[in-house]
Amino acid sequence: QSVATKRSNMKVLKKIKARIGLSHKQGLICPPAQPLEFHPVHGENVLLSAGNTIAARVESFCKAVVFTHRPVRVNEKIFIRFVEKSESWSGSIRFGFSGVDPRQLAGNLPKYACPDLTNKNGFWAKALSEKFADKDSVMYYYVSSSGDVVFGVNGEDKGVFFSGVDTRRQLWGMVDVYGNSNVIELVDPRRTLNNIRSSQNVPRSPAPVRQQQQPEVRLRRSESCGRVSNASEGSRRLARASFHRACMGQNVTLNSTANIATRSETEFCNGYVFLDSPLQPGESLAVRVLETESTYIGSLAFGLTGADPRQLHTNELPEDSDLLSQRPEYWVHSKDVLSNPQAGDELSFTLGLDGAVLCSINGGPQRVLFHADISIPTRPFLDIYGVAQKLQLLGVCPAEPLTSQTPTIRRSSRSSTSRPKSCSPQSLPPNLDQSLVQTECVICYESDVDCVLYSCGHMCMCFQCAVQQWSGAGECPLCRATIRDVIRTYRA
Repeated sequence: QSVATKRSNMKVLKKIKARIGLSHKQGLICPPAQPLEFHPVHGENVLLSAGNTIAARVESFCKAVVFTHRPVRVNEKIFIRFVEKSESWSGSIRFGFSGVDPRQLAGNLPKYACPDLTNKNGFWAKALSEKFADKDSVMYYYVSSSGDVVFGVNGEDKGVFFSGVDTRRQLWGMVDVYGNSNVIELVDPRRTLNNIRSSQNVPRSPAPVRQQQQPEVRLRRSESCGRVSNASEGSRRLARASFHRACMGQNVTLNSTANIATRSETEFCNGYVFLDSPLQPGESLAVRVLETESTYIGSLAFGLTGADPRQLHTNELPEDSDLLSQRPEYWVHSKDVLSNPQAGDELSFTLGLDGAVLCSINGGPQRVLFHADISIPTRPFLDIYGVAQKLQLLGVCPAEPLTSQTPTIRRSSRSSTSRPKSCSPQSLPPNLDQSLVQTECVICYESDVDCVLYSCGHMCMCFQCAVQQWSGAGECPLCRATIRDVIRTYRA
């Protein structure tokens, strides 16, 4: 009976191993005592040397895919040293694993690992950020039994790089010697890694060095949300502000003062951050780009929302900010507000008294991004997407003092945020020239507003555009409430 029990337990153990990808591994994979070399099958622009441990791309920037000469084990680290770095190209290596024996690819290797190989079954790879690929830096990566690829640089673990590798099959290490990384070396950690790191003055992590050179701007915002301290940014007087800690994108972290937001180095989306308070008409929000990542495409998204971050859940925020409009709250935004962000770029977003949201880059001319409903309190949000990776909130510039010639609009009493009189919109002066009030249709910008939407009550379109909006989208362009009827209005 004890023998039968042991056999039963062994069967269960085998099933568990098969499910997590550990079955038959010892029979399939070479022992890790054998140092790794590059496989003789490689891209046509690759030249191997030093016992097939150094791979150099001799021309162009592509056709340089290389593999390890043997399969690797789960959790076996592959160490790579960046021997030379070219300034003629952009981008860095792409690394991962191949579930296909390199001998089957002889004479049929494509130009790139990503996406030429990764679009096929049995190949997994992703691009490394250029800032990790400095000359003489040493990186490592490995795959866990769950299929997560983990990497580190100069002895510092960076976490999971990507997932989804099938560990039930044989896996060869795969590297595309791409872009600026034109010469790499496979390093035997037991023999040479310690010598390399002790003989080279290798920075432990390149990214924080750049941050240390960036002085942090200390801005103050009073508890009344409208009074400004003596701190200033150039000719602008800014009030202190911070990002809301209650909710943010799952790939974003905030610093201790909640005025710097950083997206994860290995992700390109889900970088949402919200301002700690609503933005009043006439106020401006100022931000500065601290770091960028050229591996990705796309850039910052900016918008306004009536949602309370305390009522939002991180896992409900979509990867694509365009999908925010499908949520029940009020959302309006613009993507790629800065087409080619550079470290040090500053942006200013202004909520106009007529609902127009304006954007200025590095003090340049303002341009209209979109129009928002100013009858409800809205909170600014940003999606740190694509190229932009780290953002600093410089502060909020309060609205200029009201004069007899400044048209303003009173906000709805639905606002739950109370502000002192010095920073709350005032009613229209009795002697105000009515021609100063915004009366153009927000759709065509040609005809006057001459209708009201039922049941939200907004007057923002001409009758013709309103009917088209009713039969098309069926929603008010300001508050997204369902249009039930369009009522023509007439001026006395």
